[in-house]
Order: sequence, then structure tokens, then C-alpha cells
Amino acid sequence: MPSPSQREAIESGAQPLLVLAGPGAGKTFCLIERIRFLLEVLALDPARICAFTFTNKAAGEIAERLERTLGERAAQVRTGTIHAFCAELLREFGSRIGLRPGFGIADDKTQRAVLRRIGQSPKWHATLLKRFTGYRFRKEPFQRREDADAFARYEDFLAQRNMVDFDMLVIRTAELLADPHVVHRVRARWDCVLVDEFQDLNPYQYQVVRELARDHGHVFAVGDEEQSIFSWTGADPRVFRTFLNDFKLATNVSLRENRRCSREIFALARRLIEGNAPLFDERKVIEADHDSPFCVSALAFADDEAEQAWLIDDIRRDRAAHGFALGDVAILYRKHHTGETAEARLLAAGMPCRLASGHAIGDDRVVTYVLAALGVITAPDDLTEESFFAAVLPAPLLDMARASADEGKRTLRAELERRARQLPREHVEGRGIRRALCTLGNLGAIARRHTTLVGLVEELLAHRIDAWCSVLEEHHDELTDPLAHPEVVALAGRLGAAVESGRTVWLARANGAEIGMKGMLAGAGVRRVQLGGVAPPDAECVVATETSSLGLPLTLFKALQLLRCGDVANRFRSFTAIDIETTDNHVDTAEVVEIAAVRVRDGMIVEEWSSLVRPQGRITAAARKAHHISDEMVANAPSFGEAWLQYRAFCGEDVLVAHNGFGFDFPILRRLGGADAGASNYDTLPLARSLQPTSAKLVDLARRFGIDAGTSHRALDDTRTLARVCLALHDLGAEVTRKTALANLLDHLAIALLLWPGDPGPEAELLRRLCRPYAFGRYSDCLDLYDAERTLAADSSLPTVDQLIGWLGGTKMMERVRAGADKTADERYPAAMARMRRLLEQCTGDSLYEQIAAFLERVALSRSDGADPTQARVNLLTLHSTKGLEFSRVYILGAEDSELPGDSPLKGRGATRSEIEESRRLLYVGMTRAKDRLVLTYVRERDGQPTGGHRFLDEMGLRPQPPA
Repeated sequence: MPSPSQREAIESGAQPLLVLAGPGAGKTFCLIERIRFLLEVLALDPARICAFTFTNKAAGEIAERLERTLGERAAQVRTGTIHAFCAELLREFGSRIGLRPGFGIADDKTQRAVLRRIGQSPKWHATLLKRFTGYRFRKEPFQRREDADAFARYEDFLAQRNMVDFDMLVIRTAELLADPHVVHRVRARWDCVLVDEFQDLNPYQYQVVRELARDHGHVFAVGDEEQSIFSWTGADPRVFRTFLNDFKLATNVSLRENRRCSREIFALARRLIEGNAPLFDERKVIEADHDSPFCVSALAFADDEAEQAWLIDDIRRDRAAHGFALGDVAILYRKHHTGETAEARLLAAGMPCRLASGHAIGDDRVVTYVLAALGVITAPDDLTEESFFAAVLPAPLLDMARASADEGKRTLRAELERRARQLPREHVEGRGIRRALCTLGNLGAIARRHTTLVGLVEELLAHRIDAWCSVLEEHHDELTDPLAHPEVVALAGRLGAAVESGRTVWLARANGAEIGMKGMLAGAGVRRVQLGGVAPPDAECVVATETSSLGLPLTLFKALQLLRCGDVANRFRSFTAIDIETTDNHVDTAEVVEIAAVRVRDGMIVEEWSSLVRPQGRITAAARKAHHISDEMVANAPSFGEAWLQYRAFCGEDVLVAHNGFGFDFPILRRLGGADAGASNYDTLPLARSLQPTSAKLVDLARRFGIDAGTSHRALDDTRTLARVCLALHDLGAEVTRKTALANLLDHLAIALLLWPGDPGPEAELLRRLCRPYAFGRYSDCLDLYDAERTLAADSSLPTVDQLIGWLGGTKMMERVRAGADKTADERYPAAMARMRRLLEQCTGDSLYEQIAAFLERVALSRSDGADPTQARVNLLTLHSTKGLEFSRVYILGAEDSELPGDSPLKGRGATRSEIEESRRLLYVGMTRAKDRLVLTYVRERDGQPTGGHRFLDEMGLRPQPPA
């Protein structure tokens, strides 16, 4: 039930309203109930309601809660971030302000790459970007001419490449909405605009909101000026005043309840924040509604080592006494370094913990590779190529190459090609560079044979360069192809039809294994699942069959793999394979003595062409020994120029395939012919190395696939062999993709396989052994799901969670996995892949390039989506990442002047008034995350440096004492 102050806000008329919502006041509930009121009482059309949030995560949570409350009508309400809204408007109308269609969005990595390209040292990148934001949003003048010059060059660089950064998305949209033709059309789309976290708006974002609502004036703004902590992004709490003036509001509604903090915690937090000058004439009156047996503590330590040693012991003592989950504990701090140090010490002490700072999907290294590859495919230039090399090469190697490239005034690609030629073939760095260059060269040909983004990304993952792989990839040769099992194919078809039609999937009770199978279905996107009971009349019933040798859990898992990989198949079935024999093996000097090409259509060789070639120089003895072509044999052959014309005519606009092509064939032909033949080039070597790690030589690959290699080192025979090997490699690649999909479901598969009552069979037994650690993984909720479903079933015969833990390996193994000591259950890759694939499935378009553009934009707009706390471990978070979160126990490390407000005792620098006020707000946010117990720590030395005093503790009347 809403409180009186919440009801006042929710049930106000269709008019502008400012709702001041302090911590724990239930602002999200208020926002959702307001939308429900608009629909059910004021009868607004849901498609004419626009709700802005600060993060995509918040938008998703609001959309999900709206769906639970309102059903299908909720999907018509437009929810999302202002940045995403601005991107949509600029896609639609950007040409009116000079933006060309298909503009790109520069994320943080791209921004830093641009700064590096214009000669700015990496150590100044973060500072420069903050100064750019200050100049744009707060009109703060540049103090150094060099900064102004860098800003001008930065904006020019982006403009030349038709790109905008995050600040420009909003600035250009505000500019766009000054166009009467545009603004009237856009305003007409909405009858109400709701804004969450209003205090986080910068002036241009507020300008966008104002222009959207200028005609109807119906803005519902929810925020708290006392929680404005993002000034470095341009946020300014004075937008509250501007809003009141612009919409002629004399007053606001204040939510007067804090339903989170104990009275003592909240009273101290209010005492702190009241040190700031009030924005409004009257301060908010907010009351907490419960007491706690714990007093707020301020503790003093000699240094951070003593602080964190006490912290570990205190968590253990408190937990032993009160039995709460580790996830109820949060350790908060201002600087990332403090959290990293604490994490290392907690892990060393065997305490499971997790740095839960918000991260963007693009932060994962495999996703970074996919994004960089897609960037090259859509806009191949030196900037996207540099991003690709940054994604696949070690940082020290890349830094050295960049330095040499800058010194020699070469592009990074030219520098890497130079190094690849100079380094010996067996040199580790040389091999890495050559593989990166080869994969880069293949991207165009890979993209040409796909029409869907999902299929393209699956192939890009098969070509990735990093050594990390999932446990399924490590053991793919021991797993069977889902397509090889008729019962799997049939079940995949039935599940697909059920999902498409919205029917329920029904599972019979099976000793608890059905709970693990429900987890698999949910993780694969099947939302309507019923366990036991009477199956609905139209339900898709998934039951064990006597014909399945795999057992139902593994049959279901493989069917879900097939469902996910329905677009994955060997699409590389039409191409022209080529090969050359040469006078020597030096790429820079060799001449062609034989050239051959074999045309393949739909997996069949349909035409061949070959020719000896008369070189200008002599054939070396080593070359003659390899291919047995003598000077006499080519004396009357056509010259290269004559053969080149025939070769190009035969190849036409095909994709040309060679083995080690980028390392040998393609550069020689380009040097001698002056251009590339065909539409694009493709080298089979990288895929061969990823699928056949023992040997990637063409003759060994032919033997592996049972292909007759003919006469080795003669161009036509080698080309025939290559054509067949290429087809076999891509068939195998598609099979491996199917066998290794859905690694994010291994935790639920572990439970299903463990509890399945039947004989598992050898493959299920292997997977049961491999998957066990994933049930304990730091990202897994499978045990929580099992416990909840067991409780719901009210069936005491089902194994308990404690029994499951024992059968899976025991408590000690669980603690080892969750503390990060057992790397067998490293789920970062499958978790990132699951998150990426959810985005992929949302990206649709008529063409592949439209799908790619939509995906790249969604990823760029994801940025950091806030913290992602866990229930199984102690959470370590920066103070900035805690908005909207709450914990029973909160420890705030660093309540000292060098951290908060940020004085520098060594440099004699004191914080400015605005910095002090924002630091008060930041500490206020951190303190009000605590429900029951709050501890603030002060150390005299942190990282070996003096920390100064404890100003904010003094303001609250807290004197830090050594622990008892």
C-alpha cells in the first residue's frame, strides 16, 4: 500500500509535478504506480507515455515490474535512457543538423583511441574527457591552450568519421529540438513524460525533457537533490530550480518515509547532509520507520592493513552470531584501488567476495573482440583496425608497435605488417601478429556469406584469437553433435514451435531434476514452464522416451543448443580456391611459376584453371626440390602479366581462398599484379589452427578429413585439396559451435544430471563431472532456484539443498569456488556470452549491416549499467555505484579527508566548496544503503601515505575509536 505522501504523488492530476524522493522512500514503486494510475484512472494511451531512466538496468527493471502489474499493455510504454532516446531521434532526423546516415557512437574505448590518435598521452585521457564535459555542459573554460587545441582536434576527428560521443548525443539532440519542424512532430508523440533520478540530469538532458513537454506540460519528475553525485558527467542539482521556474510550479511533493535505514543510521546521515546549503527554502522532513540493535560505529586504525584484517574478522564474528548471508554485506569505498586491495585480502583469507562495480557488456574481452570485428566490417579504416588490434594483441606488444608506428609515421597495421615480415616464423610475437593480421583480412569474406547477425557472430567467435575457452570448447571432441540425434532434432523443433506460439512447456516431476531443467529452459529464453501437476491442454510436454540414449536432461540441453544455433551452418560453400608455386619462399622477392584456381559452387568443384608462369628470374634449388618445376619447364610458359589476365577473368567477383594466404599468396599476387583479384580474400589458416591445434599444414588437414591430397606442392592438386579442406573445416566449425553453445546453462545442467534417476550414459556422465563446479559458481543462482522450487512444490521427498551441495562436492569445494580459488568454474565467458546473445536477439533489420548497426549502438549505449551485487559473496562497490541498492551490513572504508572529501595532505591542497558538498552527498548515499548496521573506518595511513583528518565524522559527532 502506498504511504500518504506516495499517494499524493501517484494520484496527482495530468500536470507537471516534482517528487522529491529521499533514500529508501520507494521512488521506483511510486514511478510504476504513477504509470498505472495514468493508464487505469486517467485513461492515457500507453503508447503515448515516455519514461526516462538513468541506466538501461533501471529501464529493464521498470519494464519488468510494469509487465507484472499491467500485463501486455506495459510493452507499449516507452522506457529507456535519455541517451538511447537521443540516438533514436538523431537516427530519424539527424540529417537536419548535418549528421550523415549511419553515424557511429564513440564509447569510452573509442574516445581514448581518438585521443591517442591525436597525440594525447594515455595518462591524461580521463582528465581530458572530464575537461571536455565541463566545457560542454558547464561552460568551464580550458585553463591550458593545449586542452582547447586537443578538444578542437578531437571533435574534428569524430566529425570526419561521422561519429558522436555520449555528450554529443544529448547536445546534438537539444540542437535538433530547436528546429520547429522537428520539435512539433516529436512533441506530438507523447502525452506524458516521466523522469527517474532527476538529479542526475545535465542541463542539455533537461533541455530535451523540457522541449518534449513544452506543449502539454505533463512531466512527472522524481529525484533527490541531496543524492546528486555525478557532477563529473555534467549533472547539476540546480535543474530542480530550473524545472520549477520553467513549468511555473510553486511547490513539490516530498516522500516523507525512509523504509530502509534504522533511525540511528538515518539520523546521522541527515546530520551530515544538512551541512550542505539547502536547494529549497525548506528542508525535506523524512523519518525512518524502524530501530536496530546495532549502534553506528566509527573505528580508527593505524593503516589499511589493520583496517581490513579487522574487517574480515568482524564479518566472520557477526555472521557466526546472526547467521545472515554473505550477500547481505557491502564494503563501500570511493576509489577503485581501495576495493581491489580489500578484494585481494578477503580472497587470501578465504572469504568469498566480488567486486560488484558496474560494467558495460563491452568490457568483456571476447565481446570486445566481436565488437571490434564488427566495427571493421561496417567501417574499415585505421581507427577500427586499431581497435581490432587492441582487442586481440597483448598490450605491451601493441604499445611498442604504436610507438614505432608514430615514430615512422605509419599506420598501426603497416607497422605490424613490417614486424611480421621481420620476426622469425617461430617467434611467439610474430605468430600472434600474423594471426591477427590474417583474421583481420578474413573479416570481409566472413561477412559476405551471412545475412543474419547471429550467424555472423557465431562464426566470428569460431575465428577468435584468444586462448580462453569454455569447458565445452575444451572437451568438444568428446561431445556429440546435437544434429546427430533424431530425438534432439525433434524436441528442438517442438520447443521452437511452443516458444513461437507462446505455449507452456510442461515437465514431469523427476526427483528434482525437473528444477534444473526448468533453469535451463529459462536461461535459454523459454519463459513459460510448468513443473508437474496437470499439463495445460495446449502444453508442449517434455518427457523421457525409450528411444533416447542420452537421458532427458542431456536431450533437453542439446535441443536447446540446437534451438539457439538454428542459424549456424556451413555457409561457406561457394568460393574460388587458389594456390601458387614460386621461385623462392621470400614474400618480398618471389615470382610465380605456377598458379591455379578451382571454382566451388554449393559445396561442389565445378571448374578448374591452372597455368605455368615464366618468371624473370631463376628458380632456386630449394623451390625446385619442393615443387619439382624447373626453369626449362616454364621457359615457354606465359608471362605473369598474361597469366594474370586469365586468372582474374576466372576468379571474377568470387571470394578467393588460400591457405596461409595473407602470409604468402595474397601479398605476392598483389605485388606482382598491382591489385587484388576477386571480391575479397579469405585465409583458412586461423580456423584450421583453432580446430586442429596439432598441425595446420594442408597435407595434415587433408589426412585428418580423409581427403586425397594428390601431388603436394603442385598448384592444381593443392588447390583441389584446399577446396575440399575448406568445406570440411567449415562443416567442423559449425558442428563445434552447436556442441559448445549455451555454456551459461552448465550450473542448471549439473543439477539436472545429478538428480536424474535414470542411467546417465557416458556423455552425460562426462558432463556431470565437468559441470559440478558451475553449480557453485559466483554468478550462479541455480541453488537458490532449486530451493525456491522445492519449497513451492512442498515435497519433502525431494533432496534438500544441503544434500545437493554434498553430492556436488561439499561445502569446502563450494567455498573454494566462490572464493575464486577454483578456476574450473570461471563463468565470466559464458555469462558475457549470454548477455551478448540477449542483445543480439533484439537486433533486427532488413540487412545484415542494419542489424550490425543496431547491435553496436545498443552495446555503446549500455555503458556501465550500475552495480550487479551477488547474494553468495561479500559485495565490494564504489560509493558511486550503490544508488538503488541496500544491504543489512555496510562498511564504508576511508572516512578520512584524503578520500572524502579528497584533500591532499602531501600537496597541501584542500577540496573546494563544491567538492566538499558533493562528497557529503556521496557519503550520504553510502550511509543510507545500510538497513541494520553501519561501520565507518578511518586510517592514519592508507597505501603508506598520511590521510589527514576526518572532517565528516566530526560533523556527525562521531569520534573514531580503536576497535575493542
